[in-house]
Amino acid sequence: MLYIKMNKDLPVEISESTPARLPNGSWDKSWKTRNDWTSYGQVCGLAKYLTAMTGRMFVGCDEGPGCSPQFDIIELPKVGDEVSYAFNGDYYPDGTITRITKTLQIKTSTGNRYYRRGVSGCWKMTGGTWSLVKGHINERNPSF
Repeated sequence: MLYIKMNKDLPVEISESTPARLPNGSWDKSWKTRNDWTSYGQVCGLAKYLTAMTGRMFVGCDEGPGCSPQFDIIELPKVGDEVSYAFNGDYYPDGTITRITKTLQIKTSTGNRYYRRGVSGCWKMTGGTWSLVKGHINERNPSF
Protein backbone atom coordinates (compact mmCIF):
# COMPACT_ATOMS: atom_id res chain seq x y z
CA MET A 1 0.00 0.00 0.00
CA LEU A 2 1.22 3.48 -0.82
CA TYR A 3 1.20 6.29 1.73
CA ILE A 4 1.14 9.74 0.16
CA LYS A 5 1.85 12.90 2.13
CA MET A 6 -0.37 15.69 0.86
CA ASN A 7 0.07 19.45 1.05
CA LYS A 8 -3.45 20.68 0.33
CA ASP A 9 -4.31 18.74 -2.87
CA LEU A 10 -0.75 18.01 -4.05
CA PRO A 11 1.44 15.05 -3.11
CA VAL A 12 4.82 16.00 -1.62
CA GLU A 13 6.15 12.65 -0.41
CA ILE A 14 5.49 8.96 -0.99
CA SER A 15 6.22 5.92 1.18
CA GLU A 16 5.58 2.18 0.97
CA SER A 17 5.81 1.77 4.75
CA THR A 18 3.61 3.16 7.48
CA PRO A 19 4.75 6.70 8.36
CA ALA A 20 6.03 7.29 11.87
CA ARG A 21 3.77 8.81 14.48
CA LEU A 22 4.14 12.43 15.54
CA PRO A 23 6.10 13.17 18.75
CA ASN A 24 2.82 13.39 20.69
CA GLY A 25 1.92 9.83 19.56
CA SER A 26 -0.84 10.76 17.10
CA TRP A 27 -0.88 10.07 13.36
CA ASP A 28 -0.01 12.82 10.89
CA LYS A 29 -3.32 13.30 9.04
CA SER A 30 -1.54 14.73 5.98
CA TRP A 31 -0.60 11.14 5.00
CA LYS A 32 -3.32 9.60 2.81
CA THR A 33 -3.89 6.05 1.55
CA ARG A 34 -6.26 4.15 -0.73
CA ASN A 35 -8.82 4.34 2.07
CA ASP A 36 -9.04 8.12 1.52
CA TRP A 37 -9.57 8.31 -2.27
CA THR A 38 -13.11 8.97 -3.47
CA SER A 39 -13.02 8.81 -7.30
CA TYR A 40 -11.20 7.29 -10.24
CA GLY A 41 -10.44 10.78 -11.58
CA GLN A 42 -8.79 11.69 -8.29
CA VAL A 43 -6.46 8.67 -8.26
CA CYS A 44 -5.57 9.11 -11.95
CA GLY A 45 -4.62 12.75 -11.33
CA LEU A 46 -2.52 11.81 -8.31
CA ALA A 47 -0.87 8.97 -10.25
CA LYS A 48 0.16 11.38 -13.03
CA TYR A 49 1.57 13.81 -10.49
CA LEU A 50 3.48 11.05 -8.67
CA THR A 51 4.92 9.82 -11.98
CA ALA A 52 6.18 13.33 -12.78
CA MET A 53 7.47 13.83 -9.23
CA THR A 54 9.39 10.54 -8.93
CA GLY A 55 10.13 9.39 -12.49
CA ARG A 56 8.48 6.05 -11.64
CA MET A 57 5.26 5.00 -13.42
CA PHE A 58 2.03 5.06 -11.38
CA VAL A 59 -1.57 4.44 -12.48
CA GLY A 60 -4.93 4.91 -10.84
CA CYS A 61 -7.17 1.88 -10.33
CA ASP A 62 -10.90 1.35 -9.88
CA GLU A 63 -11.74 -2.14 -8.59
CA GLY A 64 -15.49 -1.53 -8.86
CA PRO A 65 -18.24 -0.57 -6.42
CA GLY A 66 -18.31 -4.02 -4.78
CA CYS A 67 -14.71 -3.74 -3.56
CA SER A 68 -13.24 -1.92 -0.60
CA PRO A 69 -11.20 0.08 -1.11
CA GLN A 70 -12.56 0.82 -4.56
CA PHE A 71 -9.86 3.29 -5.65
CA ASP A 72 -6.10 2.87 -5.44
CA ILE A 73 -2.80 4.03 -6.92
CA ILE A 74 -0.21 1.42 -7.88
CA GLU A 75 3.29 1.49 -9.32
CA LEU A 76 3.52 -0.29 -12.67
CA PRO A 77 5.88 -3.22 -13.06
CA LYS A 78 9.05 -2.48 -15.03
CA VAL A 79 10.91 -4.19 -17.86
CA GLY A 80 13.34 -6.64 -16.25
CA ASP A 81 11.16 -7.37 -13.19
CA GLU A 82 10.87 -11.05 -12.25
CA VAL A 83 7.25 -12.25 -12.37
CA SER A 84 5.10 -15.34 -11.89
CA TYR A 85 1.55 -16.30 -12.76
CA ALA A 86 -0.95 -17.42 -10.13
CA PHE A 87 -4.42 -18.89 -9.64
CA ASN A 88 -6.12 -20.42 -6.60
CA GLY A 89 -2.95 -20.68 -4.52
CA ASP A 90 -0.75 -22.10 -7.30
CA TYR A 91 2.22 -19.99 -8.44
CA TYR A 92 4.59 -20.63 -11.35
CA PRO A 93 7.65 -18.51 -12.30
CA ASP A 94 7.24 -16.76 -15.65
CA GLY A 95 10.64 -15.23 -16.39
CA THR A 96 11.07 -11.48 -16.58
CA ILE A 97 9.10 -8.66 -18.18
CA THR A 98 10.50 -7.91 -21.63
CA ARG A 99 7.97 -5.39 -22.91
CA ILE A 100 5.17 -3.12 -21.71
CA THR A 101 3.04 -1.50 -24.42
CA LYS A 102 1.33 1.89 -24.30
CA THR A 103 -1.94 0.08 -23.56
CA LEU A 104 -0.18 -1.57 -20.57
CA GLN A 105 -0.05 -5.07 -22.06
CA ILE A 106 2.90 -7.00 -20.61
CA LYS A 107 5.03 -9.61 -22.38
CA THR A 108 7.41 -11.91 -20.49
CA SER A 109 10.63 -13.66 -21.50
CA THR A 110 8.69 -16.95 -21.71
CA GLY A 111 6.40 -15.48 -24.37
CA ASN A 112 3.30 -15.09 -22.20
CA ARG A 113 1.21 -11.95 -22.55
CA TYR A 114 -0.88 -10.22 -19.89
CA TYR A 115 -3.51 -7.54 -20.28
CA ARG A 116 -4.86 -5.15 -17.66
CA ARG A 117 -8.39 -6.11 -16.59
CA GLY A 118 -10.34 -2.89 -17.20
CA VAL A 119 -8.87 -0.15 -15.02
CA SER A 120 -8.14 -2.50 -12.12
CA GLY A 121 -4.75 -3.34 -10.63
CA CYS A 122 -4.92 -6.88 -12.05
CA TRP A 123 -3.12 -8.21 -15.12
CA LYS A 124 -4.56 -11.42 -16.60
CA MET A 125 -2.73 -13.85 -18.89
CA THR A 126 -4.25 -14.14 -22.35
CA GLY A 127 -7.01 -16.67 -21.77
CA GLY A 128 -8.14 -15.00 -18.56
CA THR A 129 -7.41 -17.48 -15.75
CA TRP A 130 -3.87 -16.74 -14.55
CA SER A 131 -2.88 -13.45 -12.91
CA LEU A 132 0.51 -11.75 -13.02
CA VAL A 133 2.28 -11.46 -9.64
CA LYS A 134 5.57 -9.88 -8.61
CA GLY A 135 8.66 -12.05 -8.07
CA HIS A 136 9.57 -15.63 -8.86
CA ILE A 137 7.27 -17.84 -6.79
CA ASN A 138 7.04 -21.62 -7.19
CA GLU A 139 4.32 -22.89 -4.81
CA ARG A 140 1.24 -25.07 -4.98
CA ASN A 141 -1.95 -24.92 -2.95
CA PRO A 142 -1.53 -27.72 -0.37
CA SER A 143 -5.27 -28.35 -0.02
CA PHE A 144 -5.46 -30.41 -3.24
